Amino acid sequence: MFRTEWSSERPPSLAVVEAVATVTDSEPTKLPLLNDAINTDALDTLFVPEADDQLRVSFVYDGLDITVDGEGSVTVSPVE
Repeated sequence: MFRTEWSSERPPSLAVVEAVATVTDSEPTKLPLLNDAINTDALDTLFVPEADDQLRVSFVYDGLDITVDGEGSVTVSPVE
């Protein structure tokens, strides 16, 4: 499992792509479009500028389970 943080300066969509690039040892530009897995505008709008701490969104991207939460975390783990 890999964990990173998002913020208003580094929105969830960017944090997800950077995290998956780190986990897969890939260049972010070589990854599939995140928008093919989830609407990135909607994802960022849900969390930025303020998010409910209880809010959590999970989806699969590039064969990995991604969870973004309202506390500012992005978690990347293998699909189970």
